[in-house]
Amino acid sequence: MNIHIYPSTFANESRIIKIVRSLRGHKVFTRVLVLALWKEGFPRHEVLDHGIEVLRVAPIFGGALQGGRGRLLKAVGWYIGVLWALRSMQVSCFNCHSLPVLPLAVLIKFWKRCLLVYDPHELETETAGLSGRRQWLARRVEGALIHRAEAVCVVSRSIADWYVERYRIKPIWVVRNLPYRSDRAPVRTGALRRAIGLAPEAQLFLYQGLLAPGRGVGMLIDAFSKMPDRHLVFMGYGELEGRICEAAAQHANIHFMPAVPPSRVKDFTVDADVGIALIENVCLSYYLCLPNKLFEYVACGVPAVVSDFPEMGRFVDEYDCGWKTAPDALALRQLMQGLTAEELAAKRANTRGSGRLYCWEEEEGTLLAMYRALGFNTGDDRHVPG
Repeated sequence: MNIHIYPSTFANESRIIKIVRSLRGHKVFTRVLVLALWKEGFPRHEVLDHGIEVLRVAPIFGGALQGGRGRLLKAVGWYIGVLWALRSMQVSCFNCHSLPVLPLAVLIKFWKRCLLVYDPHELETETAGLSGRRQWLARRVEGALIHRAEAVCVVSRSIADWYVERYRIKPIWVVRNLPYRSDRAPVRTGALRRAIGLAPEAQLFLYQGLLAPGRGVGMLIDAFSKMPDRHLVFMGYGELEGRICEAAAQHANIHFMPAVPPSRVKDFTVDADVGIALIENVCLSYYLCLPNKLFEYVACGVPAVVSDFPEMGRFVDEYDCGWKTAPDALALRQLMQGLTAEELAAKRANTRGSGRLYCWEEEEGTLLAMYRALGFNTGDDRHVPG
């Protein structure tokens, strides 16, 4: 049995879903269970495709309390709820997907005498909003416990290099959060343009994903408010929805579209001329990131504008499938105003090769190699170094 733990409601955790689908599909484990956080409106137990189970655990106390003390009690209550849910389970491998649950995962490792995989989704001690005592504590906890894991798996090579230097851990496995390969060449559907009432010939830029601070939302509004002949769509959800709706009411070329189901994202993305993957350098985790949306754009044949940061810049340079820019409104506007139809067509053509290579079907080989190194039978003889 393989168990994955992540402190969310598990409504749309694409990375974990792809990992567990691969593990089930290659019969590495006979049963795979995801432990998540229960919230009103979500089923406590759910079975997804490929026989993947999700068990949402409610905190046994502290759920109604507010403030810092309330959050702490709620977390402790959830930890105890998780331990109670595991009381009769036999576990072979336990996967921890975030730093806040690493202490709990280490406890479970020794309790259940199982292997532990630490699979953080970003550079967890260097994230936006983490500072002062909380960051000091996070660094101490990760430094004290990370060596208890039999394997550490991260989402980009730059982050892997950081972990090697910081903690002297080898190997660090790199499994990027790539989309599944499409069997067909990208074909525009017209769905996005119809949704916002835009003509086919208008130049359309797309931002998809989480609408949150640090992701360039403000600079995009600033830049496109001064370029009325170019259209920008924000498609997603998050705390900045209100600000985007206000901008859309003031500027006819700025549009907001609520997030669509994951199964339909490609139908809308493929209509864009250019995808936006701008991240602000507000923390080291952002500076070293390799956003999933970048690969989703490429899979749809859409070239992307990215922040001139190590991982994103390296990717668009390798395949000439996008543009790098400083993450500020002036630099972005200068880049956009200089784009020609010929350049757009050339970049779009270059995305086809990278879209075939940068896909989950290729990336899963590294995932399986990691489990093979841990002693599990993956039914796959490909050798991919960590």
